[in-house]
Amino acid sequence: MASKRRIINGILIALTALAVTGVPAAANAGHRPLTGTVWVANRGANTIRGFDAATGDLIATIAMRAGSQPGDLAYAKGKLYVSEEFGSPPAIAVVDLASGQVVDRILTGPRPHHLHASVSGRLVAYGVFGTNRVGVIDTRTDTLLGEWETSTNPAARAHAGAFSPDGRIMYVANETVDEFAALDPRSGALLWTMTVPKAHELIVTADGTTAYVSSRTASLLRVVDLTQRAIVRSIPVGLPDTLQLSANEKLLTVGLRGSPAQVAFVDTSTFELDVVTIGGAGTVAGHQWTSPSGRFTFAAFEGPGAGVAVVDHGQANAITQTLEYAGRPHGVTLALP
Repeated sequence: MASKRRIINGILIALTALAVTGVPAAANAGHRPLTGTVWVANRGANTIRGFDAATGDLIATIAMRAGSQPGDLAYAKGKLYVSEEFGSPPAIAVVDLASGQVVDRILTGPRPHHLHASVSGRLVAYGVFGTNRVGVIDTRTDTLLGEWETSTNPAARAHAGAFSPDGRIMYVANETVDEFAALDPRSGALLWTMTVPKAHELIVTADGTTAYVSSRTASLLRVVDLTQRAIVRSIPVGLPDTLQLSANEKLLTVGLRGSPAQVAFVDTSTFELDVVTIGGAGTVAGHQWTSPSGRFTFAAFEGPGAGVAVVDHGQANAITQTLEYAGRPHGVTLALP
């Protein structure tokens, strides 16, 4: 019932905002107890854009290569790593935030996809879309350690890799073969695999004992015990994709890939969820970033009124601001000052 009420409330909020402002959320800016810059990759504009996390003010827009359709980005060691998925050739662009310039490009296999940084920031992983490989970058030297095979099955499609807290294990969801794999990120050695039906995206808890895995085409969120290597819970939710945890891990946010754009917010103690509509008709959600306190989530969406919805969990998941960004905003991350 809570989920149904939240869907209705989210729709009412969106419709009210559309009637008043023409955008899918309230445009009233407000100061938030946050520091840093929220960076967003835009596939349609071939740019990345930074917004002040506290106010939503525009900080900078940085051009990527024409036609490269940057889809995701990760922050590590004072730099942004941006997937130029359709670049010629495909690459991970390295942006120095002190200068705001692209200082390097690391050539990759076809279509470098979703990116994840290790907790230490020493490693960044990306999926090689349409293959059974994940690439790993050493951020100290900005060199490619390798593009590792994540499954012995060539039909596997590695969507993304996420690291254990100590960075010694990389976990990968292998689509099409219902597989969850663990690898050594520096050597590519395959450590073990287990069955997770329709595995798509994942995130690992700070103690390294649990992974949340989105089974997108099954419309389920899985809870995986990494010690027992077993699925311990499956939670119905429509078309789950990208995942983010608050620092205290009490809140899990799940980007949904239906239309209109929606995000699910999951209480990890009870596994009750609320689904909030963040965009109007014809919109689709991208990625999202959740503040360490779990108070705010910045969720990208494309379509009419495209931009980033700012969700305040302290106000019953109300959308308090929309950061306009025309095109196809997708990946979202935070860079600290």
